[in-house]
Amino acid sequence: MSGFLALTLLSSGCSSSPPVTPSNAQVSGVWLGEQTVRKFTGGECLAPVFQELLGFPSQFHATLVQSGNSVTASSDIDHTGAVCTFKGTIVGNSLVLTETGCSETHTTALGCPNGDVRDLLPESESLHATIDGDRITGTAIETDGVIVSATPDRAGSFVGTSSFEMTRP
Repeated sequence: MSGFLALTLLSSGCSSSPPVTPSNAQVSGVWLGEQTVRKFTGGECLAPVFQELLGFPSQFHATLVQSGNSVTASSDIDHTGAVCTFKGTIVGNSLVLTETGCSETHTTALGCPNGDVRDLLPESESLHATIDGDRITGTAIETDGVIVSATPDRAGSFVGTSSFEMTRP
């Protein structure tokens, strides 16, 4: 009998349940958003112009499509008219997206305080966010090339860090 008891105890101690995988938040649908530049580095002669924009929010509309843990997104930036696309993943309530392309790929003829003129050419953007029901909050990091206007010459770069919030309408 003691052998049976030992076997029973061993078998119950060795069995374990498979780990529970958290379910992913569901983000498919239309979202309204607001993004605010919090800090930046670089900017070349446009740095004073960017400094004036710190803390001012801009609005956007986004459509997210989710399939399992894969997410694609399209974002329409209200003040520029640009439409950017993103691809990424969702795990639990964490969302990471990387820009895959943008229409209106650059902003032209921005005046510097010294009279020079520059264009901005988007190079990359990544979003890291947390989903809480019908609210997504996070951080965006965008890198743009600062180009001497009407030339292919690179004058510098701009890296902006923004906070953003999206809600379902």
